[in-house]
Amino acid sequence: MAVVSTSLGGGAVSSHLTHFSGLRKSFLKLDNSNSNSTHSLFHAVNSHLRLASSNKGCRGVVTMAGSGKFFVGGNWKCNGTRDSISKLVSDLNSATLESDVDVVVAPPFVYIDQVKNSLSDRIEIAAQNCWTGKGGAFTGEISVEQLKDLGCKWVVLGHSERRHIIGEDDKFIGKKAAYALSEGLGVIACIGELLEEREAGKTFDVYAVPSWDNVVIAYEPVWAIGTGKVATPEQAQEVHAAVRTG
Repeated sequence: MAVVSTSLGGGAVSSHLTHFSGLRKSFLKLDNSNSNSTHSLFHAVNSHLRLASSNKGCRGVVTMAGSGKFFVGGNWKCNGTRDSISKLVSDLNSATLESDVDVVVAPPFVYIDQVKNSLSDRIEIAAQNCWTGKGGAFTGEISVEQLKDLGCKWVVLGHSERRHIIGEDDKFIGKKAAYALSEGLGVIACIGELLEEREAGKTFDVYAVPSWDNVVIAYEPVWAIGTGKVATPEQAQEVHAAVRTG
């Protein structure tokens, strides 16, 4: 399990890249950040997820930890062309990546195969969405099995744009996450509060749930997306600590 943050200020980022970053360390229990938009996500996942306990330690994250690995990811959203993505992949391949950093990118579905075939094996690939179960008569959807067949290791679920534009709720997102995890696909689960929730002091309300393997919690303050406002590293640190310790 890892906890990471998006929409942080103070860094130069490509116009179509969103960064996730955080530190990993082992722990046994997660207390998760709670808001009206994310309040029941973890309960929803648990209600659909019935997996045997793993012998592997759960991986958790808080940036004040003294050990563990950084997790850095880029969500490319609905951006890019074959040419621009080829250039971006070339830049990533030429970058020097430290051994204690896990790197994941989430290209648009139509370019996953292109990225997989040209990107360094050092960088893992995430999908931006998946269906709640096996494939079938679900026009426009992508199944977990198809994502795994393409070489994806992760899927981003619960993003605020999926919630507020597409209308996905915690129960639906929970079904997706539970099925993805049951099929061995890692989940980057997005959480975050609205501006009015932060101003009302609800950022640090928590909801305790059992910890999970192969899950990254991405803190994404909705009030910092496309508003001109940015979350400071200090604000992200506060949420990381609250998510981990309650």
